[in-house]
Amino acid sequence: MLANQAFEQNESVYVLYVQDGLDYLEIGELEQKLGRLMGKPLLIVLVPPGDSMQRYACYHPNGETHEQYVLFFLEELLPFVAEQVLSGKRAVKQGMLGDSLGGAISVSIFLRDSKIWTHLLLQSAAFSPVHLEEVHALGKQSNLHVHQLVGLKEDDFVSPISHQRLWILTRNRLMRKAWTEKEAQLSYIEKDEDHLWTFWKDHLEEALLFFANQGG
Repeated sequence: MLANQAFEQNESVYVLYVQDGLDYLEIGELEQKLGRLMGKPLLIVLVPPGDSMQRYACYHPNGETHEQYVLFFLEELLPFVAEQVLSGKRAVKQGMLGDSLGGAISVSIFLRDSKIWTHLLLQSAAFSPVHLEEVHALGKQSNLHVHQLVGLKEDDFVSPISHQRLWILTRNRLMRKAWTEKEAQLSYIEKDEDHLWTFWKDHLEEALLFFANQGG
């Protein structure tokens, strides 16, 4: 977990859960991106999924441990943070950050209990059709703030595990339309980029600033 001095000094705080937490820390240089957020009462909870196969099993809707991971997140991790870390502080913003399948699992978790989340930060999220169907089934989401980043070359990406084309650009465009129909507060960005960590790292600060400055 990463917490700044402003978090320690305030009772109303911002909590961001990061899928692929160690990758964001080590490859995405998350800690170095926090300079412009020093005045915000921020707690970042890093959630590492394990190796690539464990990650797929947890994050993909058809993964063997997907359901267990969602339940762990909602029934164990969130209560632990609330009781042991926040200790009476009030999370006025609560969001998730994720790349690729990490973005997809963030939406899966959100869909289980949409009212407790204020922000979704989705970098090249690898949505499945089920995510689109379930978002379409939601009511209005005018209090939700969504930041979507996707590359124009990402429809070419093929999963090294499932060996399937994931249609990342196409499905992100469909998801943008779905969020708009649900009246979510949306920041949507397309760049001439591939499905790569350098892309997500270069645009990580703007995602974090969206979380810090929008809503709440």
